[in-house]
Amino acid sequence: MSESKPYEIVILGGNWGGIGSAHYLLRHTIPALQKLDSTKSYHITIVTPNKDWLFKPAAPRVLVAPNLLPEEKIWRPLTEVLKQYPADQFSIVQGVATSLDSSSKTVTVKLTASGQQTVSYDSVIIATGTTGHPAWTLNEDKTLTSKTHKTIQAALQKAQTVLIAGAGAVGLETAGEIGVAFPKIKLTVVTGAAKPLERANNPKLSKQAEAYLTDTIKATVINNLKVTSTEGDGPTTVTLSDGSVHQVDVYINCTGGRPNSNFLPKEWLDKRGGVIKKDAYFRVRGSSDSGSDAKDVYVVGDVVAGSENSIWELEANVPVVGTAIGTDIAAKIGKAGKAPPLKEFKPIKNVMVVPIGPNGGVGQVFGWTVPSWFVKVTKAKTFLIDLLEPYAFGDKWKKP
Repeated sequence: MSESKPYEIVILGGNWGGIGSAHYLLRHTIPALQKLDSTKSYHITIVTPNKDWLFKPAAPRVLVAPNLLPEEKIWRPLTEVLKQYPADQFSIVQGVATSLDSSSKTVTVKLTASGQQTVSYDSVIIATGTTGHPAWTLNEDKTLTSKTHKTIQAALQKAQTVLIAGAGAVGLETAGEIGVAFPKIKLTVVTGAAKPLERANNPKLSKQAEAYLTDTIKATVINNLKVTSTEGDGPTTVTLSDGSVHQVDVYINCTGGRPNSNFLPKEWLDKRGGVIKKDAYFRVRGSSDSGSDAKDVYVVGDVVAGSENSIWELEANVPVVGTAIGTDIAAKIGKAGKAPPLKEFKPIKNVMVVPIGPNGGVGQVFGWTVPSWFVKVTKAKTFLIDLLEPYAFGDKWKKP
C-alpha cells in the first residue's frame, strides 16, 4: 500500500446496499483505520448508473395512490445524501459494471454518457441489487421509473380488469392499493406458489393474507399457477402454466427481481444468480472454498445468494461488511487484531408487515401474527416513509 496513493475501495451499486456501505465506511471504518496509522489514506469510488436514491418500500403506494404519497417524496439525489462527507474521500462513476477481473483487481464500466472506463480497486463491494418490473426498479434515470408509474396510473383510471403476478409483500401491497382505490376493478392475483406469502413459512399468515384479499379487497386468488407469457401492453393477454388465458386491461408483474450479477464469473454465483459468500462476514467465496480468486471482494444486499431482500437484513448486513473490510485492511497495514471487532450478522427474523390497502393488512412479529389494526398503524398509513431519511443519509448506522 503506497504512502501517496490512497487505498481504493470500490462500491458497485448506488442504492440501499451501496450507499449504506459508503456511509458505514466513511463514518466508522476509515476513521478507525486512520487512527491505527495516520499516514494511510483511503478513497471510495461508487460505480452506479443512477443519480438518485430510491425508497423502494413505498413504491406500491406511489404507483397506485400518488395523492396519498407523491412520487417526489421517495427520491433523494446521491449528491445530497453524501454531501456530509469531504469531497476528496469519495467519487461517483456514472455507469454499469460489465466485468470484474479479480486477478488485476479491475472493474470495467460502461459509462452512462458514452464509452467505458477501467476502475482499479484494492477492495470491492458488490452491491448491485436486483432488477424486476420497471415500476419497482431503480432505473438509470429516475424519469424512467416515473414514466412507468404514470403509464400504469393512467391505465388504472380506465381499467376494468387487472391481473397481478406474484403474491409476496409487493404483490399483496399493490393488490390492496388497487382494490381500495379502484373498487370496481375486477382484480386477480396469481400467486405463483401454493399460497400467498409462501416464503414467510407461516401457514396462518398465508391463510390470513388470502382471506384479506378475497374478503376485504374482493380479489380472485389463483394458487399453484404461474404466468408463463404475456402479449400486448394494455390490453394484455396473460397465459398461465395450466394453459389458461386471461385477457386483462392492466398486467403488473410483482414476481421479484433477478440479481444484477451477469458481469461476475459464473463460478461465484448460485443458480439464481446470487453471489455466494465464503463466510459469515460476506466475503465472496469465488470459484472455490478458499476464495483465493475473490480476495478482497465482499457482497451486500439483495444480490447476496439466499437474501430475503428485506430492509432488516440489509440494515444488519452493512456493519458486517464494514468491519470485515476494516479487519482485512488492518492486517495489510501491519495492525492485525487492532481494528474494531467484527460485527456478527444478526438480522431481525420473522418480522413482516404487509399492508393490503391503507386500512390494514397482515403481518408477523417474531413469528406471531399481528392484527390488521397493527399493520394500519405501523405501515399502512405511511409505508414507512419516515425511514427514508435514516437509511438514505446513513443515520441507521450512526453507531459503529
